[in-house]
Amino acid sequence: LTARASQSFSFGPFMLVPERQLLLREEKPVRIGGRALDLLKALVERPGDLLSKGELLAQIWPDTDVDESNLKVNMAALRRVLEEARDSPQYIATVIGRGYRFVAPVQVVGAVELPVEATPPTPSHNLPGSTRKVAERADAIAAIRRDLDQSRLVSIVGTAGIGKTAVAIAV
Repeated sequence: LTARASQSFSFGPFMLVPERQLLLREEKPVRIGGRALDLLKALVERPGDLLSKGELLAQIWPDTDVDESNLKVNMAALRRVLEEARDSPQYIATVIGRGYRFVAPVQVVGAVELPVEATPPTPSHNLPGSTRKVAERADAIAAIRRDLDQSRLVSIVGTAGIGKTAVAIAV
């Protein structure tokens, strides 16, 4: 089975299909958050143009008052998805204090045939995807599972950055 997408954007090994809320890397679906995908779409639709922080905030979060840190967090997530590093291609340039610019060449592609199965499956939950292995947490995972057998609600507490979310997802 195939489906048609009206307009897509190709850059590097990526293809963005906004109509399907889909980012492909070498024809394989890439996991990306909705706001990061909206941010990519805004940048790719105007390659080379400087998009101000205010403009991006208004476009990505319309009619919502959000802090600029939301933009920074989603930009960092987008850069991780695009695997930007010192030794890899750069797609997004930061203009300090002003905004962002998509600097990679973009090719606008007309109607594209995509396999229907190219759409990532819709998860049955709202948890983030597992991004790393949970090392040395087997005891904590087993303890939480035992606690869940006794109660529907279990709290996982600890200082920031110790892996509470990763353990919860593993459970």
